[in-house]
Amino acid sequence: MLIHDAVYGSHHLHEPVLIEVLHSAALQRIQGVHVSGASFLVREKRDVSRYEHSVGVTLLIRILGGSVQEQVAGLLHDVAHTAFSHVVDFALDNRTEDFHEQHFMHVIESSSIPAILQQHDLSSDDILPLERWPLLEQPMPDLCADRIDYTLRDLLRIGFIDDISVQAFLAQLQNYGGKIVCRSLDAALWFTEYYARLVLELFLHPRELFANQQLAAALRLALSNGGVRKEDLFLQDAELFARLQALHHPDIDRYLQYLQPALEVIEDTTGNGEKFSLKARHLDPLVLQEDARVVRCSALDSRVDRVQAIMRQKTTNGICLRVVDPICEDNI
Repeated sequence: MLIHDAVYGSHHLHEPVLIEVLHSAALQRIQGVHVSGASFLVREKRDVSRYEHSVGVTLLIRILGGSVQEQVAGLLHDVAHTAFSHVVDFALDNRTEDFHEQHFMHVIESSSIPAILQQHDLSSDDILPLERWPLLEQPMPDLCADRIDYTLRDLLRIGFIDDISVQAFLAQLQNYGGKIVCRSLDAALWFTEYYARLVLELFLHPRELFANQQLAAALRLALSNGGVRKEDLFLQDAELFARLQALHHPDIDRYLQYLQPALEVIEDTTGNGEKFSLKARHLDPLVLQEDARVVRCSALDSRVDRVQAIMRQKTTNGICLRVVDPICEDNI
């Protein structure tokens, strides 16, 4: 199977288990689930799918020498994401943003994945838990395939970085004892600064924050009045959005009418608008030294601390938002 990927280029997959997992209904569902929640409804090019991301994570693990089992784990790591991804966490006031993780085993066990694995002399125990795979997942502030892929993919899609920069960065990554490290300080700094840009200019963009919260409010109301059931959350984005529209509930319609490209939202620096915040994120990659030691980027360059301080302030304190587009206001 030949895969053409926007970040990693063309790769042949020869392993039948990878190909069959890719073609499974569980993986195909997340082709219709967007990584960025409701953002794609209000902002051009915010349309990366969980499927694209999962394939990318697997390719990066493959490039770095990860086993077939870890590549399977890469394909499966987001399979339990609900429609609109973390918007459901906001709707349920789940501040740890791990609703999909809570339902991961149920989604796997209810799918064809265990049977596919068994056909290839594997079992779920050979793949799970996902935390056993160090290239796939690492706690903050380390690099991991998951964190690297969504950062590069989102920034490349929206045009904040170019392919030349992406390839130069990827060439500086190394699998060092099962952990992903940078072979140069410049590469670590580049990724740290662009990760901050991802958080500050995309995740915390006023329009995207507001859109996600309006959709979350619509879902919260639909769940409370029975218009949407918990199992409906595992539909694709378009299907769940259509369910919400079909309810013809005036308050839900009011929330949904904001979700259009004409939406304009700004940060209200007076502090009088509605305040929104996100889970805190911080990054401090490991850098491989000539003497084979690995050292935190922050120990080599103080700019990392300054970048992290800005992100902590924004994510912890939140920002106040104000809708300024009169078109949206007139439609509601």
